[in-house]
Amino acid sequence: MGNFFKKNYIILILLSISILWGILNFDILLNEGGDNGRYMMLGRSIIYGKFMREINTPQEDLHKQYPPFYPFLLSIMMLIFGKENIFMMKVLSLTFYVLSVLVFYKILTKYIKGNLGLKILLCGLFIFSKNIVEWSSLILTESLYIFLVLMIIYFFKKYRDDKKISSYILLLIFSTLMVFTRGNGTIVFFALFLFIIVEKEKRLFPITFLFFLLSQTWGIYLFIKTGHTSSYFQQVIYKNIYLPSKGLINIKTFFQRILFNLTTYFTTIIPKSYIGKIKPTWYYFIFILIPIITFIGSIINSFYKKKYIFEISFLLLNIMLLLIWPEYFSTDRFFAPFFSLFLLLTTLFLLEIKIKKSFILYTYFLFLLICIGLNISFLSSDIPRKNYMLKETDFNFRNDNRFRPEFGIRTFYDLAIWSKNNVEDDAVIMTAKPELFYIFSNRKTVIFPYTYEAKTVIDYIKKNRVKYVVYENTKNPKRLANLTINVFINSYRNYFSYVYTVKDRPFYILLKVDTLLYYQY
Repeated sequence: MGNFFKKNYIILILLSISILWGILNFDILLNEGGDNGRYMMLGRSIIYGKFMREINTPQEDLHKQYPPFYPFLLSIMMLIFGKENIFMMKVLSLTFYVLSVLVFYKILTKYIKGNLGLKILLCGLFIFSKNIVEWSSLILTESLYIFLVLMIIYFFKKYRDDKKISSYILLLIFSTLMVFTRGNGTIVFFALFLFIIVEKEKRLFPITFLFFLLSQTWGIYLFIKTGHTSSYFQQVIYKNIYLPSKGLINIKTFFQRILFNLTTYFTTIIPKSYIGKIKPTWYYFIFILIPIITFIGSIINSFYKKKYIFEISFLLLNIMLLLIWPEYFSTDRFFAPFFSLFLLLTTLFLLEIKIKKSFILYTYFLFLLICIGLNISFLSSDIPRKNYMLKETDFNFRNDNRFRPEFGIRTFYDLAIWSKNNVEDDAVIMTAKPELFYIFSNRKTVIFPYTYEAKTVIDYIKKNRVKYVVYENTKNPKRLANLTINVFINSYRNYFSYVYTVKDRPFYILLKVDTLLYYQY
């Protein structure tokens, strides 16, 4: 045992730090975005024996957006700990965060010989980065996806070193799991095929193609059953996937989007992954410039020397996808899975520079130390609040709603909680974020038809047998609800009656639908 600790003391220290940092930053609140509600809904569908069905809706159609691997993992947590135990579902993400630290360090030891201090600093930045740890307590795929990216890189490097087909098969297994986690995970196979072509590894093509076909089985099944393919392509070609009536983008808009996203990622999102937050101060320009220069250098170095073909193409193809996605998807969240690969490749470029190598390395050491310090400084201010909430929670996420500072979203959740005990079991409720409302209310839910065209809305309400509507009570003229569904509700207000709101913060109001509305058009 003593020999084990002696050989692995660095790993054990890094793991201990990551566990402590993960606990200190653990957020018990359910994220107010709709994605985690969808994942939990799909997890429930699996344990109810309705595999990947949208059980929150009246029709219970087959879900068309998210692949089944993460909901399957959540269903296991639900079976063991209960379908409403949000705490243990969040622990799943924390576990992947901690495991990712271990794998990242192992990757660094394979790619970087010597330079122990550099490897520790890189791993330290990975541990403390806001854009890594903030996903470690959310019921989203980020922590899992980060882990899968790292496992793919680890087994790819292992194969390059030992040339064993077993290592390559493990790489393909994790690549397939990546596709079953997110539809855009298919990109990893494009990078592998490029590697096979450039390196002339012909023997790998048949097995790679076999696993590629295996990875597409969910998408093929979905297409056969529903006629739909991945929504990622639709998200790219529509001006706004949430408002399809606005139509498709044109070439000019497409290139404007790329320019906007390019600027956003390289002046805000990527630098924030290094330092936690970008402020409008002149010296923060350094934290923008260094990632840009090292990234460009790593691309040139890779293609000029034909090194790291798989790694750089894997990163580049994913960044290209991020650049062509709609602007409202340009967030820290979608870069987080590739920050580790970005760190690795930019560091490898710096290590290959021969001129003034010592000066460059010492400067890079200082840069990494400052980045770690800035992340710690930025996150530390919120640690006391998160720890107080963690100590006070009873692990029932309905009661955790009392800790929310935002009155609007707290009211939304309180309406859902109230509905569980006061609304008919067979009621269908029309609302924003229907999956989240379902998770709290355990009632069937549907999203608004984001339009105020009377016939469309009335037909939709009638088709889905909607009994209640959650009215967003806001005067903000830019709110999506005020631009669409609220116009209709206010025009037909005689057919909606007040049911419930939180009196001191009526940001959302539960209304009952008069069935006479069905016959008004």
